[in-house]
Amino acid sequence: MGYELHMARASHWLDSEECPITLHEWIEFGHGSVVLQEEGYLDLDCVGRQPLFTWGGADGLAVGLHWFEGRVTLSGAHAPGVDLVGLADLAAGLSANLIGDDGELYLGSVGCGDGGR
Repeated sequence: MGYELHMARASHWLDSEECPITLHEWIEFGHGSVVLQEEGYLDLDCVGRQPLFTWGGADGLAVGLHWFEGRVTLSGAHAPGVDLVGLADLAAGLSANLIGDDGELYLGSVGCGDGGR
């Protein structure tokens, strides 16, 4: 398993279920976003089938996003050249933070780092 980033409303992604992003909210956000593309679906045993969204930065690198346990997990977001500021701005659209596996916080262009909360 690679290093992942997470959109979470909690101060640490492991605490996401304390202040969750709901699956329904995530799907509505994904469908309404002009920067996310629905790219099929993902089946998780404990969640079921859900849309798989991708985000593509200006550099052409694609990041996969899926919901799990109150947070949105980003796969491929830690690759060299990925626009982490853009992804943090996307998280802010969900009133969430962009947090790495080790708990580090990535700031968006507004620089508040609190997801607008």
